[in-house]
Amino acid sequence: MNFLKKSGLLFVAVMIAASYAGAQAGDLAPLGFQFGISKKDAIKVIDSHGKRVIENKVDSKKIRTILMQGAIVDLPLDTTGLDMRTGLEFYDKKLLSTSLIFFAGDSLTEAMIEERFSNYFLDLYGEPSERDSMMYFKTWAWQMPEVKLVLHTNTKDNIVKIDYTYKPINRAKYEEELDQKRGTEKIDPAKQMFLDGDYSKPTDYDDRYKAPTY
Repeated sequence: MNFLKKSGLLFVAVMIAASYAGAQAGDLAPLGFQFGISKKDAIKVIDSHGKRVIENKVDSKKIRTILMQGAIVDLPLDTTGLDMRTGLEFYDKKLLSTSLIFFAGDSLTEAMIEERFSNYFLDLYGEPSERDSMMYFKTWAWQMPEVKLVLHTNTKDNIVKIDYTYKPINRAKYEEELDQKRGTEKIDPAKQMFLDGDYSKPTDYDDRYKAPTY
């Protein structure tokens, strides 16, 4: 009986992690909100999940922010009893950034959330492209084709924040770095001619000057 119970709990944990991984791996709605949607459509998504908007404000002429209670996607940890919110930032009426904010309340809970997510992202994306630490703050960043993921921790206020920002301009750079790692990067024709040693030869050079055959 204990074996069956443990197996069931393990299955649930695996399914939650798999569901969250599916929401992360390259799609444009890592927290359940598609990048580019309007504020009106985002509120419809919130309402459809029975969640509550706890903040809805204008930060500037083009920037709007919404703070929602809880989350609408499964996460790789048990969130029971955690003070957690989802943040949405709109620029020029389109969703540009989504975030998870945990108000841990104490250092042990904050450290648990940090460890769970940092290990999860390391397993999923490998080593971060950026890592920084200063005073009470620690930051890890991962670059995906069109999304930048940043994990922030504030040990003074016991806050953990996970940001996803839509940056489609990064796709070309990401693919170039991936090609370099694979050894399949493209070389422009002029550079290839130089490397092949025939950069100064006329197109009919080989035919005109090939050694005669007898």
